[in-house]
Amino acid sequence: MLRDSAYWDEFYSLEHNEIKEPSKFAKFIFNSFLRNKSKASLIEFGCGNGRDSLYFNAQGIDVVAIDGSHIAIESLQKQNQKASWICADFTAPLNLKDKFDICYSRFTLHAIDDIAEQGLIKNVKNLLKPSGLFVVEARSINDSKFGIGKAISKREFISDGHYRRFIDQDIFKANLIQNGFKIISIDESSEFAPTPGQNCVCIRVIASL
Repeated sequence: MLRDSAYWDEFYSLEHNEIKEPSKFAKFIFNSFLRNKSKASLIEFGCGNGRDSLYFNAQGIDVVAIDGSHIAIESLQKQNQKASWICADFTAPLNLKDKFDICYSRFTLHAIDDIAEQGLIKNVKNLLKPSGLFVVEARSINDSKFGIGKAISKREFISDGHYRRFIDQDIFKANLIQNGFKIISIDESSEFAPTPGQNCVCIRVIASL
């Protein structure tokens, strides 16, 4: 199940509920895989303030966006009625009939534990079109926040008031392969999500079934 729901409700009820520029990852995914695709569809797991889902929707993509924060979802429902905004645990079974070209997860994988990761992957397998892609960006074990705070396990820590599970790309890659995915690309860099004052090192994964 999702963690820190109260933390994220407070997070999005304060200064972080404004709509910001889309992430570099969102622009990369659109330009690489969606720009020339007509009638494309995308589901985002953990949309937060909606910055990326709003961007995809503005480009003509059919978007379903899910987040566990009712504060974030209620705000987005008021702002945009073209996309579908759902408040739910995206690691639990989802009762959705549609299939999607892209299953999109940015900065959510490191916010869930190993068991929840399996639930997310199961949802992706159920919701992805045969030709679709599972695309992920998340904090790596080489991120500067790794090891800071209260240790829960080798890769899990609580700091800044909430939980993070840093991603080992080899472990995640093996998990995807074990679940029937093919790895199209997997990369790691501090340039993917540059953050002032931090050495934010992320993995990017593109996979298909």
